Amino acid sequence: MQSNKEQLNHFLVVTFNTILRLEEKTLESLTNNNLSISEVHLLETIFETMKKDENTATNIAHAAGITLGSLTTAVKTLEKKGYLVRERDESDKRIIHIIPTPIAVFVNDQHRKFHEKMVEEIVANLSIKEEEVLIEALSKVQSYFRGQIKATANERKK
Repeated sequence: MQSNKEQLNHFLVVTFNTILRLEEKTLESLTNNNLSISEVHLLETIFETMKKDENTATNIAHAAGITLGSLTTAVKTLEKKGYLVRERDESDKRIIHIIPTPIAVFVNDQHRKFHEKMVEEIVANLSIKEEEVLIEALSKVQSYFRGQIKATANERKK
């Protein structure tokens, strides 16, 4: 019989990979295999920064946890594919905003609906108490991974 730690490791690995595969399959039909999961998640980040009127390269790179160089490469690719445009700020021409196109809006909406459906179906068979316990446990898991990312970033700075 597997230990709790072995079961948890198996659960985390399999669940993470399954979610990514499901997202990929959903995206294949939406974009004719034109976008990767990473590109869709970057679009999602751009939409999040737009809500705060912070959709500049520096802010987006920070929010996505990537370098400015990596963002620049990704934005160029997404521009060529027709998902993004760059626009100069009207009041300060030095500032360039990264703007999703209508097709990016569609893809982002479908991606959001995918996640909403996934969550709805997961909680459908849980009691309110089970939902609360799951949220509390997953919050701790998320805190661990955020801490690992910060530790890795700090190691790189040394």
